[in-house]
Order: sequence, then C-alpha cells, then structure tokens
Amino acid sequence: MSTAERLARQQYAMVLRRDVVRLPDLYAPDAHYVMPGVTLRPIEVPALMRTWTGAFPDLSVEPVGRVETAAGLALEQRLTGTHTGVLHTPLGTVAPTGRTVSWDVVDVVRARRGRIVAWRSYFDWGQLYLALGVRLAGLSRELRPAVDRPAGPLAVAA
Repeated sequence: MSTAERLARQQYAMVLRRDVVRLPDLYAPDAHYVMPGVTLRPIEVPALMRTWTGAFPDLSVEPVGRVETAAGLALEQRLTGTHTGVLHTPLGTVAPTGRTVSWDVVDVVRARRGRIVAWRSYFDWGQLYLALGVRLAGLSRELRPAVDRPAGPLAVAA
C-alpha cells in the first residue's frame, strides 16, 4: 500500500469515527485541501469534516475505484447519508431535509515524506443539491426565474 493510500484510508477512518481533531497531523504544514468552492489549510480541515458529519450523521463511504500513480492516488467513491443536520455550502446553508442521499466523489491525494501535501475532492454540488431537493433561487428546471423566490440563496423544493 502506498503512502498516499495509507494516509487517505486513515483520513476516511478518522472522519467516519468522528475523530477529526488530529486530521492536520496527516498533512504537511504547507499542504492544502481543495473541494468545489473551498480551499483550506490543514488546520481548517477538521471544521470542514465536522460540517459534513454534522449534516449527515450516518455518513458512509463506498469505494468504487482507484488509480494509483507515482505522484499519488485517485479514489472514486459514493457517499451516502441522511441529511438531518444543517449543511454549510459555498452558496449558503441548507436546512435538514431528512432525505437519504448518495453522491459521487473523486479524491486525488498526493503525499510526500509520509504526509499529505495536496488533497483535491471533486464532486458535483448540483448532483447533491438535486438529491436533497434544493434549488438555487432564480433557477428552475425550465431555466426560467422561479415565481416563488425564497428569501435566501437556497431553498428546499416543495
């Protein structure tokens, strides 16, 4: 098992058991964690993971595939969880919907000298919003302005 894979598995295990305080220890001091709309330093990663596990307390990860190169590792997985907590997103917050949803994620992890130097998480916010029944204010499936425009940037579809 490569260093990148060992560190990625360790991070997933820590997140799933809600042991996120020590996540920065897995990262090099100058590393970064990137996901759509967010770039973080290692010290900020625990707060992000608490956001996900708070929004989806029963979060689970199903491995789908992996590709390893000399530079690192790409892991494809399906995340599933019941949305019972507030989800904080780059576009605003989403109140709990009670829906059980799944969405696809690809994480690209690079490691050097026994530490993560870069973690990029790729997923489609639109896929997740649609599964949760969320729509962006001013947009509809017909690409016309919404008649019942909500007060905030996000609203749960009726």
